[in-house]
Amino acid sequence: MGPILALASNTYREAIRNKVLYSIGIFALLVILVGNFLTDISLHNDKRVLFDVGIGLLSTFGLILAVFTGTSLIYKEIDRKTIYLILTKPVGRAQFLAGKMLGLTASVYLVLGLMFVLLVGQSLFMGTGAPPQLYKAALLILFEVFIVISITTLFSSFSTPFITGMLTLGIIVIGRLLPDLKQIILTKYQADAMRDLADRLLQVFPQLYLFVPNGHDFNGQYVSLTAEFVTWGYIGWTALYALVYSGIILMISAVIFRRRDLT
Repeated sequence: MGPILALASNTYREAIRNKVLYSIGIFALLVILVGNFLTDISLHNDKRVLFDVGIGLLSTFGLILAVFTGTSLIYKEIDRKTIYLILTKPVGRAQFLAGKMLGLTASVYLVLGLMFVLLVGQSLFMGTGAPPQLYKAALLILFEVFIVISITTLFSSFSTPFITGMLTLGIIVIGRLLPDLKQIILTKYQADAMRDLADRLLQVFPQLYLFVPNGHDFNGQYVSLTAEFVTWGYIGWTALYALVYSGIILMISAVIFRRRDLT
């Protein structure tokens, strides 16, 4: 456990030095603009506008940070040849990946946490309050980001930053659109065997739509940040799903990375 924590700490410090905290300033500016401009023209829906746009921005920034900081997660170490020094120590390749993933997650979570504080501050300043729905939505974003970071770790274990970025973005799009893709398959294929095969193939992809229920008819119920939202039981279930899925992806990454020729 010691080597993993040491690698995580080093990755965290490196990510912070890469000026990812600058994104907080951009987020703060956008939230202030939403609070002071969009809510003025929202016809008394200022609470809904602030929450929807604020959480939407938080989710977008989280995914961007996860993808563009995770794509070079391993490539930088190989390019600078520091990985050879690290692996000469009592550190296995699986531990290396786990440490890098945890360090990157911690740095992204720090940025998202500060962004969320800014959103709550703006909400309190406008008098709209900070209901439990806001905290639930933020937790769902953290779970989704964790899965996306595990996916970038998988792809970066065998490919270049560009390919890693493109593949991860593709997975995000598919994961967000899975219900629509399933509906298309049900409409297009008449044979039950083809439907079952396609449905099972789609199950391999992360169910990222689970983490963005706001504004959708979700499991037969319309959920919203300003009305009925998902339960705490649902939050716990999605947390378990994120941990299990990311754990499986990390194990696959470790197997691939052990077989990679680093010379």
